[in-house]
Amino acid sequence: MLTFVAISLLEMIGDTLPITWLHYGCKPLIMGLLFWYSWKQYRTIGYKSPARWLMIGMVFALLGDVFLMIRELDLFAPGLGAFLVMQLCYSRAFWLSRQQHQAATNRWTWSYALPFVVYLGIFLAVLHPTFSQNPALKPLWWPVVLYAICLNTMGFLATQRQGLQGYRWVMIGALLFILSDSLIAIDKFLMPISGSTWLVMSTYATAQYLIVIGIL
Repeated sequence: MLTFVAISLLEMIGDTLPITWLHYGCKPLIMGLLFWYSWKQYRTIGYKSPARWLMIGMVFALLGDVFLMIRELDLFAPGLGAFLVMQLCYSRAFWLSRQQHQAATNRWTWSYALPFVVYLGIFLAVLHPTFSQNPALKPLWWPVVLYAICLNTMGFLATQRQGLQGYRWVMIGALLFILSDSLIAIDKFLMPISGSTWLVMSTYATAQYLIVIGIL
């Protein structure tokens, strides 16, 4: 854990100062370290499907990190696509972990969906004027909508794992992930956020760590 925290801090320092080599060297290591840890645990717990889908999602998260860290090129769309696949893989991992454990309730707690639906509607309503008024952003609108739906679906599925070990960690991680992505959207499309690098990356790294620890 200390190594993971140190790498995350070095990445944020490298991005803020900026020290390009430090930023480029440390950012892929955030998911790289988690993947390495997951691989060791994956072999120990017997190659269960939720862990397998989690690790596939982590590979796409790593790709997304690489796309988004390259400032010299506009790779936002490929980065968005990579993280979209990650959301789908994580959602699948949450679903399977719920189905494969008798400790989980058989009932869906649909009331938990309401906050995500409300948040999704407000979030898209706030973003829409910016996209509709900027011709350069219009092609990204529907991919952003799709991503936001998948992101909130992942959050909802995280809440449906009641009774499972690591439930709270996964749920908190999913909520932090939504917060991190929301901060990215606000900073990129609405208004600059002071200290956005630290806010985005601290919530993102913590979210990934908690989800991995909770599932495994």
